[in-house]
Amino acid sequence: MAEHVEQPPLALAGRTPEASAEHAPEVQVAGMWRRLLATLVDAAILAPLLVLLGYVAFRVTGYRVPLGPELRVETALELILEGGTMLYGLAGLGVFLLLLYGFLFMSTTGATPGLRLLRLRVINVYGAPPEWWRTVLRCLGFVLGALLLGLGFLWIGFDREKRGLHDWLAGTYVIRGGPSREGP
Repeated sequence: MAEHVEQPPLALAGRTPEASAEHAPEVQVAGMWRRLLATLVDAAILAPLLVLLGYVAFRVTGYRVPLGPELRVETALELILEGGTMLYGLAGLGVFLLLLYGFLFMSTTGATPGLRLLRLRVINVYGAPPEWWRTVLRCLGFVLGALLLGLGFLWIGFDREKRGLHDWLAGTYVIRGGPSREGP
């Protein structure tokens, strides 16, 4: 039985020269704007599914669905101001689908379609794709970062290693470079 020897942590290109070892791989971390663009691509991919599920939820509950010329910004504002179970149910469904989407892609390929399109990928501190439990922590940290009024994401812009709250909690980095499925 082969013994698994962990590699040293990554040497971040231009970030922490004192932490680099001779045999540590050098990577270039992705910044806040590139990561935001990848997130917007993922949101555009999920938007039709969320709209369809929202429509189905409106029909099942009997809530009046405004279509055609009746569809206005006021309708969305009315739903938000009224609150209630419909709003919270749709918001919960949206968050669940976003987390499921992120978890499935991260745990299987190491990148969502948005990250892949921008040639980014998620790795752990040893340079391998994140383990499933790191992906779960990352998803939970993503929710926590959003609940903190987005400060968990804004952190990426000011952090020396370009890591958000979800990255710090899970021990992950988002790096430049094509997706790779090598690892343990």
